[in-house]
Amino acid sequence: MVGGYGALARMMVSHRNQEVFRRFSTLNIENMLHMQAELMHLELVIDEARKSDKTGHFDRGWLNCAKDMSQMDMEDVFERLSTLMRQYQEAALRTTQLNALQSPKNDDLELRKCWYDHKAGGDDFLRGLEAGIFRDTAMESDVMVLSKSPSGNDPLANFLGDKVVPLYHRMLGRRIHRSMPEEFGDTWDYTPEMLVRVGNTICMLLSAVLPALSILVLVCVQSIAARLTAICLMSLVFSVIMSVVAQRRTDIFMSTTAFAAVLVVFVGSSNVMDG
Repeated sequence: MVGGYGALARMMVSHRNQEVFRRFSTLNIENMLHMQAELMHLELVIDEARKSDKTGHFDRGWLNCAKDMSQMDMEDVFERLSTLMRQYQEAALRTTQLNALQSPKNDDLELRKCWYDHKAGGDDFLRGLEAGIFRDTAMESDVMVLSKSPSGNDPLANFLGDKVVPLYHRMLGRRIHRSMPEEFGDTWDYTPEMLVRVGNTICMLLSAVLPALSILVLVCVQSIAARLTAICLMSLVFSVIMSVVAQRRTDIFMSTTAFAAVLVVFVGSSNVMDG
């Protein structure tokens, strides 16, 4: 396959999280700053025209403009104001939408570099300034990915991908999983969908086992002090697990509080029964 923009486009479409493009954040913000400066100038012109109009005709009908500005001048000012304000607001909304797009993970950036460098892939086809998108590490902080990763908002799936998968790959994965096509070099791919499924399975098992296991521990402990200590320790373990699973701190706090409350109620009811 001959490397080029056509081959790069096909690779980006056929592999998830490879639709990576520059945000041009600095240029975008600089453009908005220029528009903001011009809008401030137009605002000053209109304010000065209003102040110089002692009769108040300007506010009632701006065509009755100040003496030192012709009607054509004010028409040009308001026409430019209308055009520039629309461009400024559209740029602000588009910037908000761009900032909401996810940044690619380091593994995804490394994968596209592997394809670009490999002879069967991109074969280093870009030259000069254009090659910076693959070579300049400073640009990596200014890129976005158009497709949304299934594990993007899943803390547990991200934890598995960042911490567990590398260890699994070194110990077992590279022996039982097939590597990617030749143009990606010596690379293995673990899909986000698989990580989400594994994460869901882990959550299901923990939700079924952890409460029952905690109650079993409390049954085996006799003294109140030991039971309260066990509740503190198990609540701590539960909160650590929730910090990996949950997305918000409020979810962690509420879940841990409810978990501890259930254990306290169990201890109280068991003491009444024993008494």
